[in-house]
Amino acid sequence: MNNWIRSPYVKIVLIYILAQFVPALVLPFTPEKNQFTVSVYATMICFILGTAAMLWTNRRSTFDNSLENSPRPALSTILTWGIAGTLLAFVGQYVAVAIEFFVFHLPLGSQNTQDILLTVGTYPLFLLLVSILGPVMEEFVFRKVIFGFLYDVIGGIGAAVISSLAFAFIHMDGHILIYSFMGFVFSFIYFKTKSIAAPIISHALMNSLVAVASLMYY
Repeated sequence: MNNWIRSPYVKIVLIYILAQFVPALVLPFTPEKNQFTVSVYATMICFILGTAAMLWTNRRSTFDNSLENSPRPALSTILTWGIAGTLLAFVGQYVAVAIEFFVFHLPLGSQNTQDILLTVGTYPLFLLLVSILGPVMEEFVFRKVIFGFLYDVIGGIGAAVISSLAFAFIHMDGHILIYSFMGFVFSFIYFKTKSIAAPIISHALMNSLVAVASLMYY
């Protein structure tokens, strides 16, 4: 049991859960008029600490699976696939949007995205969470931990399905297909490079471009 708790897979997931839920613990002690502001800054602090803890855990731990045991790719390979992954994620997203709209008649907009943009508009530093901290933490959890662990258990396709669906459900805005497509792309990039840095680059670039473009539009 003790060895299981010490597993880097479990540590990464626990760090993510704490970063998500600890900010809510301070709200009961905060005046109602200040709760949103406190929530934003508490979330940013928790994500900064969570990202640092994940990077430290990753550096000090061994993730024993066939992906992580593969030879490390060259930096040029990581950067190439990181950029290519961004393009693939955009293509996958547009295909998923079309399917959701024309087949399932779901609205084009995302409430989750709108809420994030409103927060960034009021608190510009929140863009750091959207563009860097969030992608780093999510790629460690959904790709390195979930996809990486399941890869040797049920194979690449099964691991990609489960990790992508988990990635979609955690966003909780009803656009399961869109986030699942993105999760598949990031899983594919991780599989191709055997380096979590590549999907982190793809995810961070995509979030940054969407956020900046949306803010300029609005």
